[in-house]
Amino acid sequence: MAQSFFALLALVVAVNMALSVNSWYASLQRATIFREVQEMAQSVAVETIEIVRVRAFDQAVVDGLVTGTSADILLFTDPAAFGTQGNALCQPFGGTATCDDLDDFHGQVARRPFVMGRDTVWFQVRLSVRYVNYDPTTQAITAATGKTAYKEVRVEVQDDWGGAMTPFIHVPIYLERVFAYGF
Repeated sequence: MAQSFFALLALVVAVNMALSVNSWYASLQRATIFREVQEMAQSVAVETIEIVRVRAFDQAVVDGLVTGTSADILLFTDPAAFGTQGNALCQPFGGTATCDDLDDFHGQVARRPFVMGRDTVWFQVRLSVRYVNYDPTTQAITAATGKTAYKEVRVEVQDDWGGAMTPFIHVPIYLERVFAYGF
């Protein structure tokens, strides 16, 4: 009888240890996948900022209306007019809108791929653009109430599994850059 009890106890301990090890391994694997998806999202955010960065500061620059003085600020796009007409998707994201200056990207929502050989992980990207005030001495950035020589582009990236599963990244990745108009 005592031998049966000890054999049962040994079996319970072995099963408990196996479950603990498997649970720990599954937790470690999920944490590793989370970090990998997070790094992919950061890469997508940087790539998106680079797509936006190569555009002109404002439509007035594209149209050749600027004079290279502080008076150019008056020619810049009104914040209420940021974005594309009819919320059309920009060409770099597979749409038809030209998006030739920074503020054209305001309000864009696109699915961007991160290709890994034969596999692809998709991310939902949201962009917002706003005028900001920038103090170079303190490096303070504050929201502007009107047009300035500084625009902030904010990219929000979240992994998107097409509804098949919940995202690994619970809080989206944010990347913000301030672009300055040079006089």
